[in-house]
Amino acid sequence: MQNELQQTAPPFEPGFIDEKQLLARLPISRRTLFNWRFSGKIPYVNVGGRRVLYHWPSVEQALLRNQHGAETP
Repeated sequence: MQNELQQTAPPFEPGFIDEKQLLARLPISRRTLFNWRFSGKIPYVNVGGRRVLYHWPSVEQALLRNQHGAETP
């Protein structure tokens, strides 16, 4: 499945991305993203009160820490 996600994910540079870019990389709804953010499952940065940015490497690491059925590196 990881290869499948890598093939469909748009190319990116490391760093901060916005909600639209994150949703393009993850097969989840906006509501799920909100729930994950609210529950602390994924890290984010609130910029200027309304804008939310995500550090992609940190989000990826948070998701990998929560995966089930695989060995941790």
